[in-house]
Amino acid sequence: MDDSWSTSGMKNVSKLFVMFIAVFVLVLSNSATFVSAEESGCVSCHSSLKKLLKITSAIEASKPDAEEPTESKGEG
Repeated sequence: MDDSWSTSGMKNVSKLFVMFIAVFVLVLSNSATFVSAEESGCVSCHSSLKKLLKITSAIEASKPDAEEPTESKGEG
């Protein structure tokens, strides 16, 4: 067997292993972020239709009433 082939083969296997570990760590870190986002207050409020309707109606009630548009004589 040729020593250069086994050395380059081992380098390829090492690179593949390091890439696998990097992808594995990346996937685990992203899944932890999604779990913590599900437990946040924003997600619990914005995923509940009842709470959304309640908040939206409160916002609409706090807005000032729009003035009636006045019609003026114009051309035509």
